[in-house]
Amino acid sequence: MKLKNTYDHFFKYQEITDILTAYAAEHPELCRLSPLAVTREGRNIWMIEITDLSTGDFADKPGFAVTGNIHAGEVTGNAAAMYFLDTIFSNLDDPKIADLLKDYTVYCIPRISPDGSELYLTTTTMLRSVPAMYPFEQPMPGLQPKDLDGDGVIRQMRIQDPAGAFKVDPDDPRVMIRRQPDDTEGPFYNIYGEGEILEFDPLEDVVAAPPQMGNDLNRNFPFSWAPENRQKGSGDFALSNTESRAIAEFMNSHKNICTILHFHTMGGQYLYPPGYKSGKEAHKEDMDRYKAIGEMAVKETGYVCWNVRDDYMGSRPGEILGLCDDFCHFAMGVLNYTCECWDFDARAGMPHVSPNKPKTFDEQIALFKARLKWLDENNNGEGFMMWTPFDHPQLGKVEIGGFDYKGVIQNPPLKFLESVIEGHTRFLLREMRCLPHLYTRDKKVTKVAEDTYKIEMVIGNSSYLPTYVLREALDNRKAAPIEVTLQGAEPVSGKAKETIGHLNGFWNSCEVGMTGSATPAHMPTFKKLTWVVKAPAGTVLTVTAAAPRAGKLVETITL
Repeated sequence: MKLKNTYDHFFKYQEITDILTAYAAEHPELCRLSPLAVTREGRNIWMIEITDLSTGDFADKPGFAVTGNIHAGEVTGNAAAMYFLDTIFSNLDDPKIADLLKDYTVYCIPRISPDGSELYLTTTTMLRSVPAMYPFEQPMPGLQPKDLDGDGVIRQMRIQDPAGAFKVDPDDPRVMIRRQPDDTEGPFYNIYGEGEILEFDPLEDVVAAPPQMGNDLNRNFPFSWAPENRQKGSGDFALSNTESRAIAEFMNSHKNICTILHFHTMGGQYLYPPGYKSGKEAHKEDMDRYKAIGEMAVKETGYVCWNVRDDYMGSRPGEILGLCDDFCHFAMGVLNYTCECWDFDARAGMPHVSPNKPKTFDEQIALFKARLKWLDENNNGEGFMMWTPFDHPQLGKVEIGGFDYKGVIQNPPLKFLESVIEGHTRFLLREMRCLPHLYTRDKKVTKVAEDTYKIEMVIGNSSYLPTYVLREALDNRKAAPIEVTLQGAEPVSGKAKETIGHLNGFWNSCEVGMTGSATPAHMPTFKKLTWVVKAPAGTVLTVTAAAPRAGKLVETITL
């Protein structure tokens, strides 16, 4: 498909603002741009709404939402969201895009943490979410990250030490391997992050200080929130951050949102809730939908589709709390995935395994070498700097080297960026077609007496997802039922306004038995409505069927 923008760099705040503003100015018939909130540094958290307004307002259609960059350094997530928008606006003449916008509304928040990402992109700083001191008000004693050699990257330092635990790999001098218990032939090294030591004492061991900006927006959501002593990065209280509160309020105020995709980095996974407990404890029908739709993501991207708690967290003990994913699923009843863009390790030939599964030292070294090999073969070795002597102001002679974490591990080398993000748009366009879609299966008018007519109409849902989307939405009453109204004449039989509940999708309408494929008994995908009205011939009646997640269907009937 066509594109307007180039994806050979990561967008800063002003470029994002300019692109979004241009979309809104050029296509007022399709979109609306507005800030969800203003950050502490005065930047807007932009949200753009897109639909074909000639077929209905934004809120009158099922909503499909995309977010990016809740974590400041995960700027590939923003690129994926911007690429998705670019694909839509650059291909409005494509019938597939045009038809989607006739039936659905797209909401996109391409950068949730603009303050944090701006700092990340314009300095050597690495941070989780927002540029504010947390959980300590002042920097704590210990090794503080700093770009000492001025190459624009914070790497690692190795220091010769007779008691060091590492030595140089004889097969590759870039790699540091473990010293064997009986090894007495040095040199040996200790390895630390590149930086300087606050409250340095030459007689004390070098110890990393706690992160200065440890607030994690994706641990600050109210569902299963817990304080810092249980969940690191959780914030002062649930939704204590402007950014996370803006997302929660956005979700709560847009009742038509059916699904949401959160773009993160890194790992090469599509993750689905729950995260705070096992997926085995959630509604099976909801988990089945995640798996089925997720298979499309696997096909389009080559990633894996995992449950957060059972697969992604692996055997990691403890909890993971306050997630946006769990908030969207359990509090809002919205189907949502987190996409961890950039499958570096899989591209390097390593199997997709939980990043939280404990690895032996030898397994870690094997991963390290696989990454180096991939960089050698695909990126001219760029992304790793050979160990280089440096005079440290506190530690004396050290060597600085190692990976460019920001540029090759957390995010892809720029020449691979477009190839990393384009498959996600293919999936998003497919997923959008899974949203509920009301249609008229049949309608019939029969004259039963002078100026008296019987009207029969069948309304159906032709899509995969039911009009309530998730069973969880029924439990917490977040999915309003379909309401049908008849206008133009007062019925003498039947109701002028009637609530008909929900219509199933075809998600569970297929099974294979002994004799082959079959359609099992399931919740109905359509509903028959009947009225008798007394009105003159030629009277025009209007039937409206509507629910926030199902959209609005309007039919006219002439007697």
